Amino acid sequence: MAAGGPGPLPSSGGPSELDRLRSLVSRYFPVYETRVGPQSVLLAVHTDPATLERQFDGLRRELWPLAYVPLLRRQSGEEFIEVVHRPSTGPARIWVNLLLLAGTIGTTTFAGSLIYLTYVGGASLGWSDLGWGALTFGLPVMTILALHESAHYVVARHHHVEASLPYFIPIPPPFLFGTFGAFISIREPFPDKKALFDIGAAGPLAGFAASIPIALAGMYVSLHAPVLPLTYCGPTILGVSYGNLLVGTPAFWYALSLFFPPSLVSLSPLALAGWVGILVTAINLLPAGQLDGGHVFRALFGDRSRYLSYAVVIVLLGIGLYFYYGWIIFAILVLFLGARHPPPLNDQSPLDAKRYVVGAFVAGVLLTGFVLTPLASPPGDLAVSNANSEVLAPPPGAAIAANLSLSLANLDPVAHGFVFEMSVASATVERGNLSENLTGAALANWSANSTWTFYRPGGGTIVETGPEFVLPSADYVTLNATGRASSSATIAFTFSNTGAATRTVIDWQTTEVCAPSTGGTASQQFTTTWP
Repeated sequence: MAAGGPGPLPSSGGPSELDRLRSLVSRYFPVYETRVGPQSVLLAVHTDPATLERQFDGLRRELWPLAYVPLLRRQSGEEFIEVVHRPSTGPARIWVNLLLLAGTIGTTTFAGSLIYLTYVGGASLGWSDLGWGALTFGLPVMTILALHESAHYVVARHHHVEASLPYFIPIPPPFLFGTFGAFISIREPFPDKKALFDIGAAGPLAGFAASIPIALAGMYVSLHAPVLPLTYCGPTILGVSYGNLLVGTPAFWYALSLFFPPSLVSLSPLALAGWVGILVTAINLLPAGQLDGGHVFRALFGDRSRYLSYAVVIVLLGIGLYFYYGWIIFAILVLFLGARHPPPLNDQSPLDAKRYVVGAFVAGVLLTGFVLTPLASPPGDLAVSNANSEVLAPPPGAAIAANLSLSLANLDPVAHGFVFEMSVASATVERGNLSENLTGAALANWSANSTWTFYRPGGGTIVETGPEFVLPSADYVTLNATGRASSSATIAFTFSNTGAATRTVIDWQTTEVCAPSTGGTASQQFTTTWP
């Protein structure tokens, strides 16, 4: 991201200073009228379109060391050079850049180690996880950010625009990636549309180019991802479960994934770093305010780009309400920094055709790299249907028996493991000519004589005796993502008891392994009546 723009307009100085300014401007443009305002000097000039850009840039570069800035304006068919005091900038503090760089290396390494730990299914964080996290995530993410900001810096210097070294933004977990990106500070106003366009577009294009090979290499590594059991939930930091996250798929990411088999489920940290680069590039290219896209589209469309900027804010608020709350925060940030982009000093010189072609490519990167929901947790959606209770002839030693069955469907976009619990909620027995509903100790004693037989969907049975049945997590039932084969299964039990009863109510509950904080469970009651 590149940030910059003109500052306030201070006083223009005394008469001798006015003569010096008029003389200096006259060396570049014929001056035929001078007006002195409270905050600036306005000089009416004649310009030649063929040399305007070169002459204005020469004037700008000569005035800057004298603490002045020229602005080229057109009013009522006339062209004016307005000279104002340049905004003051504080001294460069390289130690701040270095401190933030070191902090961001640390936070991206730590974030990468947690991602790597989750990728390999580790139980606790060790030194090797830190090393692999730095190598497979921290280093590629920092490379993408560094190339992005270095491109801004190099192109700014090419246009003789003062710019700071990159400021990296560290942020520790639970933010997943360890950084909010980076930016450089443009220390003087953009001179013209070409500089505005070039500086704004250079960073995203460089970061995007670096993200592609990193993403492809990461996808290849992901083909050999360790196969982890569905009982592995990964580390949880301040409520964020690293093993229970869904990554959104931008159109460009989907196109890259076509080069690989469709079995890419678990992304390696390297692939995730490439995904971060593509998404960050797209976000920076939103045509709003001081974002890189704000620079690019202000250069392309002039002051009309403010309508795009306002539209982006409205769209971000809308998709923030319906898809991803983080976009609301981003919309507020855009408004805080200023949704309307200030004009460059020379807002008259047009862009050439090649920059419009690059602008179309930039728009394509934005549209194909953006995603409505970047990150989400599986909601734990499941459905239960066709619950049935069928009276059976009791096996030897039992007084009653019943088959209990239902259909369970996984409605999440990822596979889940499921475990089950069954218990007797109530039982009614005959005492002479009277019916008695067992409660308390009587119900517990009666339920202790129960036998539960669970029929695994893939074959085999698990038998338990006692008041309840609990399927161990090691014996979980796997249901694939919704819309794929085996995303539903029939869950069947046989219940029997050595004690007689005329009516029982059985509570059944299913729970996802690694269930989210909300969702991931379903319950059902089976009522069986014996004659």
